[in-house]
Amino acid sequence: NSMRRTTLWALAGLVLVVAFASGADATPIELVLVVDGSGSINSDEWILQQQGYYNAILAAVPADGTVAIAGVVFSSSVSTFLGLTPIMDGTDRTTVANAFLNANRGGLGSLTNISGAIEVAEGLFTDSATAAIIDVSTDGDYNVGVDPMWDGFTASTYIGTSQWAVDNSATVLNALGIGVTPDFAYGPGSFNMTAPDFASFRASLTDKISRETGVPEPGTMALLGIGLLGVGGVVVRRRRRS
Repeated sequence: NSMRRTTLWALAGLVLVVAFASGADATPIELVLVVDGSGSINSDEWILQQQGYYNAILAAVPADGTVAIAGVVFSSSVSTFLGLTPIMDGTDRTTVANAFLNANRGGLGSLTNISGAIEVAEGLFTDSATAAIIDVSTDGDYNVGVDPMWDGFTASTYIGTSQWAVDNSATVLNALGIGVTPDFAYGPGSFNMTAPDFASFRASLTDKISRETGVPEPGTMALLGIGLLGVGGVVVRRRRRS
């Protein structure tokens, strides 16, 4: 009957709302995205990387105040180009995405100072974050600073490692290698990922940020929509037969 149909549609809508909200509950996520600006990345690859961040932020970050994002770029030295910014609505999200699209790596040198970037990123978190995530993307191994994967023995090479960051204010550090496989992810549930090349970077980064923010990927939402349409179709057919 009509009451049953209304109830089923209401339940289907609730499932959809819960899916959109999964991983984006009332507790804030602070996410520092660390961008590689080293000399091994040519100008075309740098543009692909910027566009990848822009699109991934728009696709995988909720605009409901549950996520705040900061941006750090590194080469020989490190620069913070975006302070921690809460994303309260779509306008905020677009503003943050544009900050990554327009990030400048000039004047930072040409080396790969991953540990320096980790040290700067760790200092951006506030005390109110329930999850404080450092997200590092790089196309190579470090060649200045210290090894971001601490050996656990040498105290002088501890500061700036992923373990040092988690021992301080970070909850987890995740890493995405572009054409390389990183080994310095650290913390509960941390993960390393690899994008085959810069052309594949956007898809890999979107997947990575989706995992960090809990936002379902577009393909997942499409499958859910198909499933809900199926539920609606069953209800309509049953109604016609009654």
